[in-house]
Amino acid sequence: MSPPRRGDAPARAGGWLRATGWGETAAAIAALAWCALRLARGIGPAPFYNSDSAVPILLMQGLGEGPFVLYYPGQDRFGMWPFLAARWMHLGTPEAFHAFSVLALCSAAIPLARLLGGSAVAVLTLLAPIVLNHLVSWNLFQAGQPYLWQSVALCWAWWACRAAIDSGTSRAGWAAAAGLTLASVLAIWVSPLSIPALLGVVALEMLRVRRWRAPEGIAAVAAAALLEARLRGLFYRYVQGAFAQRFITPLRVDVGHFTSNLASVANALHGHDVLLPLGLGGALALLPRSNRTERCGQWILLWLSVCTLPALIVIGHFRMNGFSARYFTLPAYWATAAAVSGAVSLVARLAGRARPAALLVLLLALAVTVPASPRDPLAPLRREVAELTGPEPRVLLGSYWDVYLRASLAAKGSLLPLPVEGDYNRFPALTGELRPERQVLAPCAIDRPDGTAEQYGALLRRTGPELRPGDDASLCLHRVERAARPVGSLP
Repeated sequence: MSPPRRGDAPARAGGWLRATGWGETAAAIAALAWCALRLARGIGPAPFYNSDSAVPILLMQGLGEGPFVLYYPGQDRFGMWPFLAARWMHLGTPEAFHAFSVLALCSAAIPLARLLGGSAVAVLTLLAPIVLNHLVSWNLFQAGQPYLWQSVALCWAWWACRAAIDSGTSRAGWAAAAGLTLASVLAIWVSPLSIPALLGVVALEMLRVRRWRAPEGIAAVAAAALLEARLRGLFYRYVQGAFAQRFITPLRVDVGHFTSNLASVANALHGHDVLLPLGLGGALALLPRSNRTERCGQWILLWLSVCTLPALIVIGHFRMNGFSARYFTLPAYWATAAAVSGAVSLVARLAGRARPAALLVLLLALAVTVPASPRDPLAPLRREVAELTGPEPRVLLGSYWDVYLRASLAAKGSLLPLPVEGDYNRFPALTGELRPERQVLAPCAIDRPDGTAEQYGALLRRTGPELRPGDDASLCLHRVERAARPVGSLP
């Protein structure tokens, strides 16, 4: 028998490493696909759907035009690019948009696999927060919340930032900077609070390579902020001209409340199970790492979990909204992601040659515990709404929490939602639908003794019997006799 040749052992070791690498990738893809199938049913693992969720769905279905559709109707935050993309794809239901959201979330596994050093770590970091934190599973998939889309855009921007900084001023570096600009525009458009998040990512990536002059990253984020500011200016000019309204969120510094705000934010972080994973992620970041890139990844995850907290303390808007739980969705998601990423990396290092088996066990645990979304939670309400439609489009008058919800579940264009006068109207242009001979479904309680009612200057006359959808107040069919005031005019 001939003696073994020099180089046989390294070749066998390299083949084993390649095989385990491909095996890890295959297991991660299988776990990701399985989790996506379970999450994509219905409207999410903790199904919740109200008028705030329905408003952007209505925009997706075609309501709104011009620059008005750039932001969540009736406000100047939460950029609507995900819903405009869904409109372009002709998605028509909350369930279809939810499936689109799950696909978008899963796409973030691609950049995270490159950033965190492995596909298994990426999938666990991306999806485990949905299993481990109730606030995340409750809020992340709500159509009326921006956090899923903001997180996805930040992941892609982070990857582009690393590629831009690693490539320097070469052609590839500037191409990556262009990708960073695009991803940053999408992140900032969804939420202006993405600006500090992106600047922190750029700073930590520069620290990783010890290059303090990295114009690509800073220039890309600055360009993205300027582009989003142009979109916002276009939106402001349009709504002022079309509706004589200014949808501007007041962002005043909350002078005199900093200490109490800090206490409120700390209590909320504790109540929403953010402090424990944040502390665990920070402790794991201090452990010795095999390389600077791995350390940088852990610190960036931690940064993303805390970068929005100063705004909650300093800006009065958040206190005036009672520090709503939704404001802590992003910190909860990224703090849990940081803890999971650090823990998985530590387990993989300690496992040594058993690393593939350890990662497989963790992926199996994720696949078993990921919550399955109920299949069709909106079916009963959709059946009730079908009773309200007719052969021609109808204006649906009622409370804010009723009209948008119902209209979004009706056949496209069959119900035109309009809150009663004095309630918050997300689509001001729809008052123009109160024109002569238009059918209107309105609460019977608003009728005067002679069977007429007046809304937005329009005179309505009852023409049909009462309808009682579900357990709600009865509705009556009316017909418009006198048109509403011109859109944008004062009462």
